[in-house]
Amino acid sequence: MANMIERDSFDWHAYAKATEPALKVRKASAFAEDLERAFVRRKPGEYGPHMSSTKLGTDLEFRAGEVTVWAGYNDHKKSMLTGQVALDLCCQDQRTLVASLEMPPAATLARMAKQALASQWPDIGQQADFMRWSDKRLWLFDHVGRITPALCIAVLRYFADELRGQQVFVDSVMKVCQSEESLDEQKLLMSDLCDVAKETGLHVHLVAHCRKPQSGDDSKPPSRYDIRGSSAVADLAHNIVTVWANRAKAEAIRKDPNDPAANKPDMIITVAKQRNSRFEGSVSGWFDEATLRIVNDRTSPVEPMFDARAHLQEPA
Repeated sequence: MANMIERDSFDWHAYAKATEPALKVRKASAFAEDLERAFVRRKPGEYGPHMSSTKLGTDLEFRAGEVTVWAGYNDHKKSMLTGQVALDLCCQDQRTLVASLEMPPAATLARMAKQALASQWPDIGQQADFMRWSDKRLWLFDHVGRITPALCIAVLRYFADELRGQQVFVDSVMKVCQSEESLDEQKLLMSDLCDVAKETGLHVHLVAHCRKPQSGDDSKPPSRYDIRGSSAVADLAHNIVTVWANRAKAEAIRKDPNDPAANKPDMIITVAKQRNSRFEGSVSGWFDEATLRIVNDRTSPVEPMFDARAHLQEPA
């Protein structure tokens, strides 16, 4: 079944310490192999870890050593989408940790099971298939509530060093930093996340909230500049993805199922920044209530994200 990392199960002090600095001044030729790798052209169809279940596809890759910020207004399905992203990565045999500090692991896992199995009420057999498939692919941090930035970094180092982790989701900034006014703490956290990603090869996914407009009107998608707190969150991130739910549409069709708004998308997902790729832009999505999945259109059937028979072998 999905693996649990419990807050009180380890001595985190060793992992909380930053790596001792080694001699960093080196001659340029010492990086010859790195330079050669930088110019290797990928074969057609060869991509890094990405989100395969939406239109974003390979336009947004989750490269080793980077930090992606997922931002949006409160209750606009950020966590729902990042859970789906985590499953996409598990499908690519990426060793993935979800630290959902705002809800219990069982609730996180139940939601992800619905998404993965494309079933509102998976039966016992489906649940067992999901548990077997998740082994060696998915880990959960067993803690609800605030943690310190030092513990957050320690968990990431532990996952990378001891469990050979590759992708980590931290949900959210407000559960790691004391408050939205702790600007220096947020800046230091982002700097530390970038450092630990670079040092370990992890890709870190960080969920952040956007400031609601003073008017209270969230009918337009936010921008990267609307992220709450320190500007360092947006400035230091390698990638920024904003998530916006069309709540006006939901209200309109609640009142009248035949309202023309029914033809509009439920979601807008925007790659607002991607430092190491040319693609920046928006894609539309529809929300499937039964499976909690964001899908590409409102007519296509929602299929399971993995084949229980084909994927029960252990990943490498």
